[in-house]
Amino acid sequence: MFRAEDIEVFLESLAHNELDNNLKETFQQLDPLGKAQIFESIPVNQRLALWPLLNKSEIWDVIACLQNQTAHSIIKHLDDGARIAIQEQADANKIANYAAALPKDLLDSIILDMDQDTALTDALSYSEEQVGRYVLRNFLRVREGISIAAVLRRLKKKDSITAIFLVNDTRELIGYIPTSILFNVSEDTLVEDIARPIQGVGIEQNILDFASVYHFEEDIPYVPVLNDNKAVGALSVAVLLNMAQPKLVQTSADKAVEDEDLFSPLLKAVRPRGLWLCINLLTAFLASWVIGWFEGTLQQVVALAILMPVVASMGGIAGSQTLAVTVRGLALGHVHNMNIKLLFNKEMKIAIFNGFLIGAIIALVVSWWFSSVGIGLIIWVAIVCNSLAAAASGTYIPFILQKMNIDPAVASAVILTTITDVMGFLIFLGLGSLILTAS
Repeated sequence: MFRAEDIEVFLESLAHNELDNNLKETFQQLDPLGKAQIFESIPVNQRLALWPLLNKSEIWDVIACLQNQTAHSIIKHLDDGARIAIQEQADANKIANYAAALPKDLLDSIILDMDQDTALTDALSYSEEQVGRYVLRNFLRVREGISIAAVLRRLKKKDSITAIFLVNDTRELIGYIPTSILFNVSEDTLVEDIARPIQGVGIEQNILDFASVYHFEEDIPYVPVLNDNKAVGALSVAVLLNMAQPKLVQTSADKAVEDEDLFSPLLKAVRPRGLWLCINLLTAFLASWVIGWFEGTLQQVVALAILMPVVASMGGIAGSQTLAVTVRGLALGHVHNMNIKLLFNKEMKIAIFNGFLIGAIIALVVSWWFSSVGIGLIIWVAIVCNSLAAAASGTYIPFILQKMNIDPAVASAVILTTITDVMGFLIFLGLGSLILTAS
């Protein structure tokens, strides 16, 4: 059984010791969700050291609990033997559900092994957002007027039935038949007497949209999937919850770094964040451009005031990206005392990369705009320094607030904005006063 305290104890031990037999035994005693939490909370080298400890039978259960990007990152770095084990344990439903987590070459190999499987082909014809990608076909349709005895005989002939749905003569859904009740009623009972009404979902419907409105019930593990109101499959509630979980913990800032693996490679993390920084840069320059309409009537030092929104905005958006990763990591239980420094180091490296690169682009534009290399140099240094301050604040502010029992999702942005604005303006205007006054 997964327990958060077990995860923290394990991570603390792992941080201070090598992977000894006691740690291996502790890890193996965790359930798949607990093991997935461990993988989400450690860097790639430690993930690869722990992966061989998984039993073959639980590999796909662990993959199901991982974020797609995390699973993809791990599997990509596995040796051939470990990848073969994943391939051997795969079945059509697992591949359809978690295709996005697999490297393309492994996915292609598995599909070739299953090239006669029409269920897999049908599932992959739908996008990752559609219910059809996750449909289970091993369900049973029964019509009104059939006895429980007939259903039990049918179950004995078919293996691995996931769910039983009551339908009419045209296969339109009427209700759901709980399998747990079948053995507790008389065999002469008719199926309609024990059927329960249930909400179905269209096969082409967006699975996240459905998850946001679906009323989860403990004793209903599968939802009927409909095509023209006809029952064509079953959707696991476990898959539905797994798909919905990232949405439940996202903040609006998550859009900049959606579903980012906590310890993903630097270049992979830099790319989406850099894109949003560039988009933000356009809006920041728009504000500066409007102020700049009046620059002809002002002295040169006023150029600093014109560019102040650029410095503040770049620091704010960079900090919000780091904040989104940290807050989501805290909400999912992936950020702990033992890995906060690793996360901090990664965020600082990203800040240096983006700060230097985008700051240099801004400096070139500013130098041309104001015909002043000095002002370009000032804004470049200010943006680099403010990016570092934003990364440090975005990592540690929510972590400290949580330790103080203050909701980091609510309070972090306010503190972060204050720090990035104060630091940005202090460095920018301070350097400006020194350099421009001296010249």
